Amino acid sequence: MMDTSHKLLPGILQWKIGTKKVTVINDGYFTAGEPYLTHAPTNGLGHFLHGAFRPEVPTLTTNVFLIEGAGHAPILIDTGMGNKLALDMEGRLLEALQFMGIKPEAIGTVLLTHLHGDHFYGLIGRGGEKNFPNAKIWISDAEENYWLKTAHTQPHDIQNAEDIKTALQPYQRIDAAGGDILDGITAVPLSGHTPGHTGFLLESDGDKLLFCGDIFTIPAIQAAMPEVGFATDVDYALAAQTRKTLLEKTTDQRLLLAGPHFEFPSLSYVKKQGKGYQLVPKQWL
Repeated sequence: MMDTSHKLLPGILQWKIGTKKVTVINDGYFTAGEPYLTHAPTNGLGHFLHGAFRPEVPTLTTNVFLIEGAGHAPILIDTGMGNKLALDMEGRLLEALQFMGIKPEAIGTVLLTHLHGDHFYGLIGRGGEKNFPNAKIWISDAEENYWLKTAHTQPHDIQNAEDIKTALQPYQRIDAAGGDILDGITAVPLSGHTPGHTGFLLESDGDKLLFCGDIFTIPAIQAAMPEVGFATDVDYALAAQTRKTLLEKTTDQRLLLAGPHFEFPSLSYVKKQGKGYQLVPKQWL
């Protein structure tokens, strides 16, 4: 018999945003290494991470978000790493949903921030079947056009485009006019990391929460040093400018953020700190 006495429970934490319940689901983590970080200080980042009590080999947390409320079926923002295309770093989303008592067929909508594998692999299972059989998906036109209607030359981009076709093929799409996707959820363009990289603003009963996608991949570094990029940025200069603009805006507006690579349990405010910024975790009450 398998010994499961030391198996960790899924990482989940639920927040009340207006009349909505937002669950942060930790899908796992993976190491990236300093070569994945671009435009970094010449003396490296290990010393900075050591001082911040973080692994000296940069490590990405991966989160998925579930929104529940009256008048709509549960909504997922991104689907994590899955188990179809990333066998060496299997995601825990389906396990977490089972732990919460939510069946995959209950999911009504999947909103995708962008089409890097750790955000869409979880759409399908090992056999190519839909993990969320009744869900419709939303992805920005700019993102779809970039990956599926552009002639890529780099092998990893070519492979990613093929993986995207496989993952999206079984799903029906949401055709949303303007920025309003669902009642209380608005698409917020955050271009740079990818051409159609998109955040989602949730507004409910006076509360606001912006799911900001990969504005940060390693928050401990990129909040303090917004000029540091990531190897998968399609347009580094635009990604860095979008990050700086968002940091200024959220600081001024005291806007609450949630990111798939924020450190669990994700929800944070932003404050100015020296020449950079600092994420301040929301107090869980």
